[in-house]
Amino acid sequence: MYNEKVEFKKDIPFDVKVQSINRYSIHWHENVTEIILPIKGSVEITSSFERNIVQEGDFWFINNKYIHSISSSNNAIVAIFHINLGYFKNQFEYIKYMTFRSNIYSENQREKSDYSLDCDIRIEYKKRFRNLLISILSDATNENMLSKKLTEKYEHQLIYSMVYEFNWLQFQRKSNKFVSQIQLDRYHRIIKFIDEHYAEKITLDDIVAKEFITKNYFSHFWKNLSSYSFQECISCQRVLKSEYLLLNNINITSISEQCGFSDVKYYYRHFKKWYGCMPIEHRNKSFSYIEMGSDYENLEFNDLEKVLNDYINKYFIALYDHNLDSDISFFVENYMKIKYLCTKDKNLVPSSSNHILINLFDHCNFHLEETNFIFNWNSIDLLVNLSLDFGASLYFRLSCDNIEETLLCDVVNKFIDNCIFRYSMKTVNKWHFFINFKDISLYKEAHNIRRILDKKIKNAKISYSFEF
Repeated sequence: MYNEKVEFKKDIPFDVKVQSINRYSIHWHENVTEIILPIKGSVEITSSFERNIVQEGDFWFINNKYIHSISSSNNAIVAIFHINLGYFKNQFEYIKYMTFRSNIYSENQREKSDYSLDCDIRIEYKKRFRNLLISILSDATNENMLSKKLTEKYEHQLIYSMVYEFNWLQFQRKSNKFVSQIQLDRYHRIIKFIDEHYAEKITLDDIVAKEFITKNYFSHFWKNLSSYSFQECISCQRVLKSEYLLLNNINITSISEQCGFSDVKYYYRHFKKWYGCMPIEHRNKSFSYIEMGSDYENLEFNDLEKVLNDYINKYFIALYDHNLDSDISFFVENYMKIKYLCTKDKNLVPSSSNHILINLFDHCNFHLEETNFIFNWNSIDLLVNLSLDFGASLYFRLSCDNIEETLLCDVVNKFIDNCIFRYSMKTVNKWHFFINFKDISLYKEAHNIRRILDKKIKNAKISYSFEF
């Protein structure tokens, strides 16, 4: 068992490689989240106390400092993405302490397909994230490397989706109630405190004093966010830390003491709860696996064209309403093929300036569900990426007469905030905005939109268009 260091290039926050894997021995990474995407065949991933079969077409997160191994009975071909968490620390202070998941945790170590909350939304998140991974892999394959230009295009979409759509809290919280950023930060501060003090005695008094809150407030706060009690969370972290010592052949009593258990019997009890076996049994199984060694092969991007094309044709899913215009449907369904052809043959892309116009409030890009604003991010993502790929200018048309006056500003606010998170301020600064209104009486609404854009985007490129 060893710490496998990932070498990132300067200013490039993630790395991707493709391997044919029969067996990848037990190891871990520090300050790195790993994403496993089987593109041919399936793999079995053991990560801490979980063992999961990840099928072709699915993906799996391996979290920071989680001890893990990968195996396959059919030499599966796997794309492996490594994310440098330190790169994003200024944007997300507690990202090293976040746990990312693509499914609900099940205590019997089987994936649950019946999500208890927002089932359809989460399934869409997974499809969209897989599309993003496919796009990154496709671009890396075409360029035969990850360039600075390429990573700038994807880094904000990737990390935004991880933090806001695949954070473990989204899968384990007990209700659909809104969770504010303040609450999320508090939760991750507490996890950080446990991570730094697991070897010591940790009490509820320590936490409430550090957070300047009451025990009653903490109780409601924790129950709203977590399916596990505060003490269960502490015990779980201690057991996870113990695996490092266990696989370094430290005696059980010493491990129990070093990991903060007051008595070795409690260590046995909690280890059995999470790992399903006693510590010695887990050690022996792990040592037997380590003795077998690794059996995998690094594959060259140049040799992956057929495998990747087959995967794209099977799994690049268009997330759109089937009632859309046929031209839009065709574009979304064939986006990867269009992009691939344009990348292979630069002559297909005219040297003259190119423009992409998105009518934001058109039914294919946006709709209202009661009081919820639903943007078709899959379609918008594709168009934003296409504009970045080929240097096309991106224009957004904002029509004042499509949405009620009382909702218009809220919709624009939410859209711009999401875009800054997804694509970065640097990208949003390049966009052009047409504020469109058909009636002079809507000038007030148009002016309010301009104020929002000016406030959120420095030197925003804004034009009015009046139809009559």
